[in-house]
Amino acid sequence: MKAALIPPIPELPKFGYGDFHLLLSHLMDNDEYVHHYKEQRRRGAYLVLDNSAHENNSGETAEKLAKQALRLNAQEVVVPDHLFDAEKTVMGAIAAMETWFERGTVSFQELSPCLMYVPQGKSEADWVECLKELMRIHIYLAKARLVRRDLTIGLSKDYEMWPGGLSYLIERYLFPLREDAWSTGIRMNVHLLGWGRELRELSRIADQFPWVRSTDSAKPFVYAMSGIRLTKKKIQMQNPPTYPGRPARYFQTRLDSKGRAISMANVRVFKDAAS
Repeated sequence: MKAALIPPIPELPKFGYGDFHLLLSHLMDNDEYVHHYKEQRRRGAYLVLDNSAHENNSGETAEKLAKQALRLNAQEVVVPDHLFDAEKTVMGAIAAMETWFERGTVSFQELSPCLMYVPQGKSEADWVECLKELMRIHIYLAKARLVRRDLTIGLSKDYEMWPGGLSYLIERYLFPLREDAWSTGIRMNVHLLGWGRELRELSRIADQFPWVRSTDSAKPFVYAMSGIRLTKKKIQMQNPPTYPGRPARYFQTRLDSKGRAISMANVRVFKDAAS
């Protein structure tokens, strides 16, 4: 699967290259950040604009996401969601569709980005119902030719804590849903939102579900900031290195030469795990 890096802004000249990137909405006020990824887009990279729900508990407004997507010429936008709240996530998706496709600007409709929906819920049943409702919304709009027929389901690392982890959710729900969608002409991609703390799970998913399109992570840099060098052996351990947590000023942090060297090694391990 494709592996997008989320480095600190001062490290973009070193680590912010490649053909697939996930950008965070709450960083779009930084001109250096925007300029860097606009240049990546000009060179042919695929840009996914995330709504920053993971950082802010709820996603950015549809109006602001539309303006940011147009500024970037982004190919994909994450529909507003609300952490662990199925009802607010579904209502947020409906409101976004109304904003974008009923009273939205023609320019955003002409941009016609792929949409990523992120199901949320306090329980498995709650999450599944949210997933089904989001799919219903998209299929309805696709039939009305208001949105593209393809879509992406974003699977948050927050749900690795449930029994069976992310692999269970993929096998039990996303795989059959993907098959059903394809049978009706809807192409469904899957993106793993973040590299979970169960580090070895990523390589399992990559091996077991090679059709999972992509993932993203800041972990290679967060570990490096604490001097932790990851190895293939370490991430396969039952008790991998303890995650130190993202520093409060993570995105403004400039790494020293040692931190960059460790980051480079950690990035290789991350990308290898993602195959």
